[in-house]
Amino acid sequence: MNAQNGDLSLDFLMRKSQDVAAFLPDELSYLVEAFAPSQPEPSRSKAYLVLSAFCQGTRSQNPQESGSTNTATETLEKVFQHLIISRISDHQEQDAIVIGLSFFSALFHVNWQSASCIFAQDGVVEYVTDALDLFPSSASVALEVARIIGQASGHKACRTLIPEEIVTWLGNKSRQATDKNLRAAAAIALVKLSRGVATDASEGADASQATQSTSKDMELANLLKGMVIGDKDSLSSLNDVVEGLAYLSVDPDVKHALANDPKFLQQLFTLVPRRKPLPTSTSNSSLLFGILLIISNLCAYRPRLSQEDAQVAKLKRMAKAGNGSNRTMSEEPLNALEDDVTVRSRCRQALASGALDVLSVASGVESQGIRLALGKIYLSIVEDKDNRGKVLQSGGARSLSRVIQSSTSSSTPIDTSLLPAIQALAKLTITSSPLQVFGPGDGAMLDAIRPLSQLLLHLSSNLLQQFEALMALTNLASQSTGCADRIYSTPHLLNKVELLMLEEHTLIRRAATELICNLIGGSEKAFSRYGGSPDVHATKSKLQVLLAMSDMDDLPTRLAASGALATVTSVSTACQAVFELQLDRHRAFSIIARLIDPSVTLEDDDPDDDEVAVNPGLVHRGVVCLHHILDPQCALPRISFAEEVEKAGLMNVMTRLLKGELGSFDTAVTTPAAEAISKKAGKKTAPKSAGVTKVAKADWKEGFKKKQAGVSDMTLLTTIDENNINTNLQKRWTVGEIYTYIGGVLISVNPFKGEALCVQNVLSNVGVKYLSDLGIYTDETLQKYKGKNRLEVPPHVFSIAESAYYNMNAYHENQCVIISGESGAGKTEAAKRIMQYIAAVSGGEDSSIQEIKEMVLATNPLLESFGCAKTLRNNNSSRHGKYLEIMFNTHGEPIGAQITNYLLEKGRVVGQLENERNFHIFYQFTKAASDEQREQFGLQGPDAYEYISRSNCLEVQGIDDSNDYADTLNAMGVIGLSNQEQNEIFRMLAAILWLGNVRFEEMDDGNSAISDTGITDFIAYLIEVDSAMVQKVLTSRVVETQRGGRRGSVYDVPLNPAQATAGRDALAKAIYNNLFEWIVSRINVSMKARSASAQVIGILDIFGFEIFEDNSFEQLCINYVNEKLQQIFIELTLKTEQEEYVREQIKWNPIKYFNNKIVCDLIEERKPPGIFAALNDACATAHADPAAADNSFVQRTAMLSSNAHFEARGSQFLVRHYAGDVMYNIAGMTDKNKDALVKDLFDLVGSSGNQFLQTLFSDRPDPSSKKRPPTAGDRIKASAGALVDNLMKAQPSYIRTIKPNQNRSPIEYDTKAILHQIKYLGLQENIRVRRAGFAYRNTFEKMVERFYLLSPSTSYAGEYTWQGDAKSGCEQILKDTGIAKDEWQMGVTKAFIKNPETLFALETMRDRYWHNMAARIQRAWRNYWRYKNECARRIQRFWKNNKEALEYAKVRDYGHRVLAGRKERRRYSLLSYRRFLGDYLDVNGQNIVGSDLRSVCGLGTEQAIFSSRVQILVSRWLKSSKPSPRFLVVTAKAVYIAATSEKDGISLERKIPLVTIKSISMSNLRDDWLALNCNASEEGDPILHCYFKTELTASLLTLTQASISVLIGPSIEYAKKKDKKAQIQFVRDETIAKDDVYKSHSVHVPSGEPSSSTSRPAARRKPGIVRPITQGKLLRAGGPSDKGKTSRPKPATQPLPGKSAQFAAVRPTPVAPKSAPAPSTHISVPPPPPPPHKEPEAELYKAKFAFEGQEGEISLKKDDTVELVEKDENGWWLVRKDGQEGWAPNNYLELIPPKPKAAPAARSPPPRPPPPPSAPLAVAATPIPASSASKPTVSIVSVKSLTADASAKPVAVFPGLAPSNGSAVPWKKSAVVSANGSSSSTPASSRPSSSLGVKPPPVAPKPKPVPPPVASKPSGSKPSPKPPIPTAPRPGAGVAPPKVSKPSAPAGQMDLAAALAKRAQKIADE
Repeated sequence: MNAQNGDLSLDFLMRKSQDVAAFLPDELSYLVEAFAPSQPEPSRSKAYLVLSAFCQGTRSQNPQESGSTNTATETLEKVFQHLIISRISDHQEQDAIVIGLSFFSALFHVNWQSASCIFAQDGVVEYVTDALDLFPSSASVALEVARIIGQASGHKACRTLIPEEIVTWLGNKSRQATDKNLRAAAAIALVKLSRGVATDASEGADASQATQSTSKDMELANLLKGMVIGDKDSLSSLNDVVEGLAYLSVDPDVKHALANDPKFLQQLFTLVPRRKPLPTSTSNSSLLFGILLIISNLCAYRPRLSQEDAQVAKLKRMAKAGNGSNRTMSEEPLNALEDDVTVRSRCRQALASGALDVLSVASGVESQGIRLALGKIYLSIVEDKDNRGKVLQSGGARSLSRVIQSSTSSSTPIDTSLLPAIQALAKLTITSSPLQVFGPGDGAMLDAIRPLSQLLLHLSSNLLQQFEALMALTNLASQSTGCADRIYSTPHLLNKVELLMLEEHTLIRRAATELICNLIGGSEKAFSRYGGSPDVHATKSKLQVLLAMSDMDDLPTRLAASGALATVTSVSTACQAVFELQLDRHRAFSIIARLIDPSVTLEDDDPDDDEVAVNPGLVHRGVVCLHHILDPQCALPRISFAEEVEKAGLMNVMTRLLKGELGSFDTAVTTPAAEAISKKAGKKTAPKSAGVTKVAKADWKEGFKKKQAGVSDMTLLTTIDENNINTNLQKRWTVGEIYTYIGGVLISVNPFKGEALCVQNVLSNVGVKYLSDLGIYTDETLQKYKGKNRLEVPPHVFSIAESAYYNMNAYHENQCVIISGESGAGKTEAAKRIMQYIAAVSGGEDSSIQEIKEMVLATNPLLESFGCAKTLRNNNSSRHGKYLEIMFNTHGEPIGAQITNYLLEKGRVVGQLENERNFHIFYQFTKAASDEQREQFGLQGPDAYEYISRSNCLEVQGIDDSNDYADTLNAMGVIGLSNQEQNEIFRMLAAILWLGNVRFEEMDDGNSAISDTGITDFIAYLIEVDSAMVQKVLTSRVVETQRGGRRGSVYDVPLNPAQATAGRDALAKAIYNNLFEWIVSRINVSMKARSASAQVIGILDIFGFEIFEDNSFEQLCINYVNEKLQQIFIELTLKTEQEEYVREQIKWNPIKYFNNKIVCDLIEERKPPGIFAALNDACATAHADPAAADNSFVQRTAMLSSNAHFEARGSQFLVRHYAGDVMYNIAGMTDKNKDALVKDLFDLVGSSGNQFLQTLFSDRPDPSSKKRPPTAGDRIKASAGALVDNLMKAQPSYIRTIKPNQNRSPIEYDTKAILHQIKYLGLQENIRVRRAGFAYRNTFEKMVERFYLLSPSTSYAGEYTWQGDAKSGCEQILKDTGIAKDEWQMGVTKAFIKNPETLFALETMRDRYWHNMAARIQRAWRNYWRYKNECARRIQRFWKNNKEALEYAKVRDYGHRVLAGRKERRRYSLLSYRRFLGDYLDVNGQNIVGSDLRSVCGLGTEQAIFSSRVQILVSRWLKSSKPSPRFLVVTAKAVYIAATSEKDGISLERKIPLVTIKSISMSNLRDDWLALNCNASEEGDPILHCYFKTELTASLLTLTQASISVLIGPSIEYAKKKDKKAQIQFVRDETIAKDDVYKSHSVHVPSGEPSSSTSRPAARRKPGIVRPITQGKLLRAGGPSDKGKTSRPKPATQPLPGKSAQFAAVRPTPVAPKSAPAPSTHISVPPPPPPPHKEPEAELYKAKFAFEGQEGEISLKKDDTVELVEKDENGWWLVRKDGQEGWAPNNYLELIPPKPKAAPAARSPPPRPPPPPSAPLAVAATPIPASSASKPTVSIVSVKSLTADASAKPVAVFPGLAPSNGSAVPWKKSAVVSANGSSSSTPASSRPSSSLGVKPPPVAPKPKPVPPPVASKPSGSKPSPKPPIPTAPRPGAGVAPPKVSKPSAPAGQMDLAAALAKRAQKIADE
């Protein structure tokens, strides 16, 4: 049949189907043929419609009569029987059979009764089975047979006719894999057959058959699951598969199996397309409907039966048992897989697999069946409260609303089938706020009211549905007035609710009462119905019900009813109605009294009833009711009214309340009560003046002694949850305690200027006293916090300020105070109080310091006037952010300050919301300006200016603009603004005000014209420009065209009135914004630091989080900055704290918290682009048209939808901030982001003759520049980043402010709002972290450095003497000070102290220690001078005898120190007469070999520093490398390697410039191998075997100024070729007889001398006699030669952990000629006085961020101080920290300004030889292996930093060089070996501030690239760098190794020259 003709014929049959009798046989045959499988899908669908219409028409023409057979079924059977049988019995035509079977299946779909009758006819089943036999290979026949059997299996009459062989055939076909459609059809037939058998078995109670059927169901389910996963590409087969699964999923076992297979569920749900709309074809609809049925079955709960339904079900089971069942009459046991817990688990598994996405797609499909299924599914899902949030996030509420609206109309009642969907919507509405459920608009909420009302009114609704409908409507009524009015106006609804208020069920009654309460509060109509009506009699009946409800036993019902009663009694009509009810039954007043005092009894009360506890909510409501009723304005009959009041005992109840007999209540309760009694007594309360303030002060003093309200530190709360936190805050706020701690974090609840109320005892007369101030910021209060830690005084903002100030002085660290909270929470006030405290306690009598203090305080009124304004939520809201940094000198005195400004809300200049104000300065200026200013600027009152009067708010209670103007002028004077500058500022303000009055009128051509040119003339006068130009710029715009990048034509484009107004406003905003920034910069100039700044205290006062009705770009920026601040708080108090505990392995319980970094990234990230980036792109692509730019931004927001915290909603978008969800309007946002003036306005400013205005616009953009100027978003992002950087540089203190209500009321405490703030501020997590954590922590080194004095085990006479590591020392200190073990824990690198009290105790002990030491220091100082003179004489005598011999010793000793402590030595190297000759091959001489080498190497006149024979490791092809002899020559520029051969003689093999050598690698054994690690090259690194390795290394280090690192370890790593690394392992092998043996990348070497070995001393001569020093009466008898007479030795002094070695901190002095070197000395007993602290010469830097270093790099922590060694151009700097050197990125470092210092005394350097000077050497080495960790590492340092010991025994330097007096040369001393085997020496200082740390460990190699040579870089007035390493000529050679400074005592040697030079310098200084 042709498709087109078929369609036309079917259309004809469709029209004809209205008259069934008119159908001709040919037409029926044509209809049958239309069902052929070969027909297209649209034709088959239309054929279904025709067949359905035909059957429906037949039934309508043959209605069934009662008691008779179905005539319509018989008719249809006669019509279709021949048509079907004739075709399926045709054994010749396969197509006929297929068509017949296909039509037969369709008839089962449309009219199963007639199809069943035909199927039951004799021979029909046989015809079907014969078709299989006749055409066994026909896929189409098999498919249609399977389908007809599947249809027949669904009906019991047909199931019995299906033969067993057909069932077997179906089973075989369901297991084959070739034909997917046949397999699916066979499977669905088996499913229907199995389910039918199971149903038959259950009806017949055949348990065995039911069990067998369940087993088959599981097999079929597994089969179908496999098809879903495997046949996902075949839609037709999947329809059958999903249908089969829908049938099977009613079985509990199958449900369980399907739900526990997430892979199957995910694959099943992916069959529904997500993004594109679902096609509405029959196949797709069937597939979707089947999937929904599966979800519905999985999530279906067991039916909740009422008592009646349960009884009926029980009777049915009893009847079934009586019909022969084997079961007893007991109830049938429930399947465990159907209980609620299991169903909830299945629901969650379905949701986790993506079921919600399917439901969201299905809600858009136009199918009634699908919609009804959706309603049931959603109801099942939201039954579990945990799922409701997910449903809301997926748009479930919108889907349900769509389903309900598409299935109903306003004129027809709602069908019962829709009740599940409405009930599901009601559950969602109850769960969350209506905003979250329906969105910000009222439209969706209003649409939801009708179905929810119908759910309540529907006759078939059960009690649960009615309860949920009531609760949902209650929630909506509280949302807005519109919703409340719509609910009230719903027909019949209010009558139903009032009936339900009398329902016996408690929950129903409660919900109905709460709905009435909300309607009364939200709808004027409902309020009039219950009390606002002038008809008192109509009101009485309503109020009588409310009174009755107010006396119920159920507390929530009483609260709701009494709340409604308190609301309606605010009108006199309701009060009169209540009074009449009191007169009728004398109960009304008693019921109200019982709300306050539960002990009040009524006549009909049961005496056995238990007494109810006092409830604050009921008390409040009762007090308000009585306050209204007792109001004289009610005009009640006085006599009878007084009698009734007396009878009810109202006055007694109120008096008991005010006396406190009923409990303690806040002022919101007591104030109306006191006022009510005053009204009753005929008195008016008034605030009292002078005496009240004194009483308030006395109360504050006594507050320290009286019982505390709540807990002052919420870490002490018994139970930590948001409700308990709120309760504690409320208790404290109520009694005026607005501050509370969470550890070190201060929580401040705004008291709103202390307007609290205090109620005294009420006897006969009651008085109310008002406190104008809490009295907590007085000078007296301030002094109580001075010098106190936070545990000694109550919580206060002063305590935070004291802590920051103390920590800055004590720990020399920058501090900052971060104040956060929403707008109006009190941030600005807190910042002012901190400034007040710091100014009061910081001291300083100098006039400049006092001036800075006054300026800092003066910035408050000045910036408040220009930067604050009244908003709806705050009368003094900061409309900008500022970060004030107060700079202090080393004495803690303020010497300067700086303010950083952030994002002024300049849009407020030109427009405000109703009842808001412009910036304060405008009202101050217009109200209080002088007559001269009014004359000069044409100034009028504020009502004359459009910009400040349009919001209708010129006066604000509590703000005196005139007084504030005087304060502003005074602040300007204090800041230092001249009269001229002030005059210019006010000129700009006047210009802005007059700009706002420029109005534009529309001309006939649509262009604008200025209404009053006199205004523009005056503006031109103010800004000193031409008047005509002002008019032109405001009404037209110059447009310049461009052609091919060249300038084109210039046009004057007129502006319409809207465009002109926008240009005018832009100019006004720009002037004000630039004026404000100029004021801030001018303040900074005045407060510039007067001297060098040591530390800084920063105070951050920035705009709070904002959520308004209309949120735009300004709110986005403000909320973004608050997100950044919240991120800092999370990082530093939650995230960092917990990460540190984990890192330090501290035992504690981790706390979960929300990290808002994802929200910050959403706004600021570039990749993927965030909101700011999308805004910038939109501005760039559609920059000319704001509307087009907004549309572009709307499109770009779609890219952000992947972020869970973002939701695009058309012209709006929603961001889920940490403080709440905010809906932003896109309109105008791109224009605000561009934030640019047009060129015409810039030209206008440029033409001005006013220099001040020119200064304001000094940074005008270059019109020729093509670079896009930064947008407002760019600027706020950069400002926020800079702010975060500034805050991260300081130690933070936190103040978290909370706003108690939105009405700025001093008596209102909004619990709901505060709970929200508690949640988003993270107070609960903060408390948990604080309780689980530790109050104080610091590194072991810093702990030891600060507190080592407190333990005798770690200190002696002020010196650090602990021999162990810092951790054990710290632990010893804590033990010796008696601190309990549970008060501290030891981490990996830090000590943790749990409570602050412990730290305060340690600080107190430390302070006491210094007082005790003062007397001892004074005694030692006097003795020191006597001792010093004798020492000087001996040193001078010794110096004369030994100064020449020392030079030779230093040359050799330098080489030893290079390797000292790290490499085993050969004995030959340690011989006392071993000298470093250098040029062993005589390259510099006349030797033949040397001359040849000089020629080959091309040295010319260049001298060889070192030359020797060596062996080099040569690689061989496919063989092991082998050593080969070579010549090695070292000059000042390069290393030359030469080879010799028989053919060519000596030839140069390789030249290696010294600058390319990065390091020298050696092993730690006694071998002679080393590798020169060079820059990457094809030749690789040379591996050398040199007997003079020590001398070679020393020479290379000297020549390169120590830029080469020396790496020593168990192996040598080298580059064999470019990018190919290799290693040589070194093995200790005692079988090696001599030297070492190399083989296959390993060197075998015997043991050598210990690594700490030094040169052998020469033979000792007879020592001379050393006379003891006896000058000074405190000296003990004896001397260095008389050890037996000395007392016990002093403990060896150790370097403080984390500090550099003692000699590294001694600062070098500038070199001055002709000054003899003077060494310093140190006498063991008594100790010398502490020398002045000398700072290192190099620049000091502070780490801005933490940095985890890798190999060759140095790890840094935030605020670590490092010394700069070298700067490299690639961004890596070589720095030294705690003696350790390594590389760090320079952008992580911040320069510490140098402190001023006096020039040290100069002295001459040691003699310098001819070779080039070299810088001080710092030898780098790899870390020492663990096996040798006890041996100290020696660092090469300057000769000037060593000390000599005059008590050391004398030894000879070289044989034959003994002094002439017979004594040996005491220039070496033995190391003092500690208990752990390490060497130690006595440092030069005794104060902890100058105690020096351990020696620097070796420097690891630089990561990349190779650094330039290290050298000193003198600059400016800095002292001269350290002198170069000196050299001296060696006898017999031209060049000798340089003189190198000596190691400290651990190496067993010391440099006497350095000691003598030091001592001479000291004597010269003194």
